Amino acid sequence: MEQTLTVSEILNIKEPAYSVHMSISSNNVWLAFCLGGNSAENKSKGVSMVVEGNSQWVCNLKTGQAFPIASEAKSSWAGVWSPDGRTLAFFADIDDKACLWLWDSNESTLKKASNLIVCPFFGFEKPIWSKDGQYIIVKSLPSEGLSHDFYTAMNQNIIIPSDNKPKVFNSQSNDAKSNEIADNSWVNRYRADISKINIATGTSTLLCSGLRPVGMELSKDGRSLAFTSCSGEERIDSQQNNYDLWISSLSSDATPRCVAGNIRMNYGLTFGWADNHSIYYTTSGSLADGGLWHVDTYTHKVELLYKNEKIHLGHDYEPPKPFKDGKVALVANGKLWCFSHDSGELEEITVKNERTIVAGFPVTSDKHILLQTHNPNGSYDGFYKVNMITGKATLIIEEQAGHLPWYEGGSAANEGTIAYIFQDADKPPTLKVFNFESFNEKTIELNPISSTQLGTSQMIRWKSDDRELKGALLLPRNIKKPVPAVIRVYGGSMQSQSIRLFGLSQSKCDNHQLFASRGYAVFLPDLPMSWTNEPADDITSSIEKAVEALVKHPDIDPKRIAIIGHSFGGYSALVAITRLQLFKAAIVSAGIANIISCYTHFDSCDPDTNSNYGLIEGGLFDMGATMWDERARYIRNSPIFDFHKIETPVLIIQGTRDHVCHAEAGPMFSSLKRLDKTAQLVLYDEEHYQGSWRHENIEDYYQRVFEWLEKYV
Repeated sequence: MEQTLTVSEILNIKEPAYSVHMSISSNNVWLAFCLGGNSAENKSKGVSMVVEGNSQWVCNLKTGQAFPIASEAKSSWAGVWSPDGRTLAFFADIDDKACLWLWDSNESTLKKASNLIVCPFFGFEKPIWSKDGQYIIVKSLPSEGLSHDFYTAMNQNIIIPSDNKPKVFNSQSNDAKSNEIADNSWVNRYRADISKINIATGTSTLLCSGLRPVGMELSKDGRSLAFTSCSGEERIDSQQNNYDLWISSLSSDATPRCVAGNIRMNYGLTFGWADNHSIYYTTSGSLADGGLWHVDTYTHKVELLYKNEKIHLGHDYEPPKPFKDGKVALVANGKLWCFSHDSGELEEITVKNERTIVAGFPVTSDKHILLQTHNPNGSYDGFYKVNMITGKATLIIEEQAGHLPWYEGGSAANEGTIAYIFQDADKPPTLKVFNFESFNEKTIELNPISSTQLGTSQMIRWKSDDRELKGALLLPRNIKKPVPAVIRVYGGSMQSQSIRLFGLSQSKCDNHQLFASRGYAVFLPDLPMSWTNEPADDITSSIEKAVEALVKHPDIDPKRIAIIGHSFGGYSALVAITRLQLFKAAIVSAGIANIISCYTHFDSCDPDTNSNYGLIEGGLFDMGATMWDERARYIRNSPIFDFHKIETPVLIIQGTRDHVCHAEAGPMFSSLKRLDKTAQLVLYDEEHYQGSWRHENIEDYYQRVFEWLEKYV
């Protein structure tokens, strides 16, 4: 008899840490990669909630041996090889504070490079080696302005205990400092110094302080560092982040210079050196023009090179990639573009019919660019090499599997080798190394799991307003009669793209094989929104059509459908059960039922930057106006006002330290209780994202979910 897949088995799966980049040594002998993990009870200084629990690994590409190099650390990440390929620089909190560490591949020895406390917030913020390999540039704990304890708490979303003194908040200020960013603003989680560490002596030199650096890149001659500094949201009704572009010299005591200001970017990453004195960048975000810009770092002249309302070149992670002949490669909107600086013209380079360009590797030659591709019709992922001079695309490898892009920590490449994570709906992440000159491939197993326990996937297709939509369906093995199904919803998302990911998920905290091994099918449909300021109508229509397509499948029991959603997916599920009587059970985690209360939510830990204004007016909820301008719109799009129509039993899950919507679950449950509806509220001492939860709480959560489904479905 087959054993049911346990939550513990899934939680012990080794999967790539989100947005922590892989690195291949220059001699093609070693690969550095990072695996995700679990957060610790005792927080370390300099370790943000984004990277907590990560584990730095290395793999010998010749022997296939893979192992962690800092087992004493609670968190280790961001490994980058030295120019000579011998030494790995990475961050680790071995002594309860994040520092720069060095691992020598020849001697297999580990040493601390400096006692300086580092403080990168995102996983992609990695150490930067100098060209000669003698120095390493890092983000370090601010030397002024914010206390160590307050800074660490901000980066961990820890609430600072009250000192029992009155707190005073002003909506407006005539103070001379009214335009400055408050110390407790969310944007100060990026606050850091930039320091240069001498790896021979362990001493550090301060390059810059008092800013909020995120993206950093060394110039081609290694003499200057370009970096972006975040200034926060441009408008209170949007989620558009702005950045300033700065230059700091590494070889002198020159003062850092701001060469361009108020650049619209989501993460401050989409810039790259054209040569040693000029930089290309693209803009991204809800207010961005999506244009290609150029900055002369000597004269500070900023020039818009290309802008087209029909072609948006913005991307969250992909910077422009310049070539020596004046051409610039850009990956945006699933396409590869080539811009000629001389002619000012932009052309699309077609790789192959039906291939979507997922990513372009940072490693480029004088003529070629290496691309990650996806064929949505056949669900094939692959790698292509494109000659930017001739436009010729050469296939390297393509397979019916799921590949994560390099910027999500799923792959790396140099001139002759690609290392990547291979997975499928029923195949847990596996490391593969492919030499595209010899065409030799090596597989390094990370997760031995019996495949007989796992469900298999297929694609469902349907038409909606002359548009073909798809949904990824995970079915239990050995189906003998129609099975119950769980539909996961998230308005605006194209979830079918996850069909080749293990358990149809990039995160093990919501791996759907747990449902399949218990006899449930799981359906992840595309749920597009038209952005007409009526999100509830869009979501209702999309979910209804997706369910219609699902119940036509011969293996699905149309009378036993449950719905599940997290965050905006929780809102989507609540909209569905108030407007559609199709579901036998609902699971809503971190959901929002009342747009009005979410819109006016006040957080005393972050009073000067209420991100919910942008989330509601111009973000996912798409209200398009203030509550006082469109009161009726806010009411009709808030499911709580239609709770009397609910006939579905609702399991409500909420983290009490959820900075997004911790106050929403209580009123949601109270309303259902007053209406005598079937509901249960479960509170956990956890954050918003379940991937950061303690394992015992995730296990408890799933136990309750399965009991709920067993009882009502």
